[in-house]
Parts: sequence; structure tokens; C-alpha cells
Amino acid sequence: MIEWRDKMSIDDGGVIDQDHRHLIDIINRFEALAADGLERGEATEILHALKFYTETHFGREEQLQNMINYPDVGDHHEEHRELMKSLDDVIHHMDETADDALDRVHGEMAHLLHDWLIGHILHSDLKMRVYVDLMKKHADNFGALKDLEVVPA
Repeated sequence: MIEWRDKMSIDDGGVIDQDHRHLIDIINRFEALAADGLERGEATEILHALKFYTETHFGREEQLQNMINYPDVGDHHEEHRELMKSLDDVIHHMDETADDALDRVHGEMAHLLHDWLIGHILHSDLKMRVYVDLMKKHADNFGALKDLEVVPA
């Protein structure tokens, strides 16, 4: 399970932190489900929700970066693209796995999701921290990620 830590904070509890906490909650739900025995329907639903919210979050984050003229927006966008490809690969891998093998692959998927999100926050997103005051001026235009409804893929 992923536990939120203050060192993960990008914008002092603002929209980016709220988004990250919601994404962590989704990954933790997947890990909890996997620990109890992975069932394809629930796992698929959680992974598709993670994909929807991640795409939405990345779009919001990049909008904020563009609004403040963040210097690494191009590299950050490319990393987002690669992360989405990794998430698509996880979903595809699960879709292709036989039901009786789901429990064997859950650890691999949970590990990837954990490293994927935490690695991105701690290594890439934290670079935005010095721009937090500029971001907060624009972030009021965004609602809470958790309040959005998942749009089916």
C-alpha cells in the first residue's frame, strides 16, 4: 500500500496533491483487491478508472505547466505519454491473462503501478515545487479529480 507522505507534496495540499492522493487511493484499492484474490471484473474496472483519472490529471497538470510557462513541459509531457503507455500495457497484460493466472500477475502489476506513480511524483513532479505560487493562481479553475465520473473507454 502507498502511504501519502509530506515529502510527496507538490503544491501544499492544492489541486496537484489532491489529484495524486486520489490516484494513490485507486492504486491502493487495486492492491487491496489483489491481496484478497484478484477478480477480473473488479480489477478491470479499477484499472480503467485509474487510466481515466490519470489521463485527466496529466492533462490538468500540463495545462497548469503551460499557464506558468514551466520550462520542462515538453519533457514532462513525454514522460506522461510513456507512463500512459505503461498503464495501457498493464491493462492489456491483464486482459490477456487467463483467469487462473491473475493472482500470479497481480504482484507484478501492483509493483509497476506503485513504482510508476511514486517514481513520477518523487522524481519529476517535485521539480514543479518551486513554481507552486504561480500554479496556485491558476489552479482554482480546476475541480477535484475525485468528483469526476469515469468515462468508459
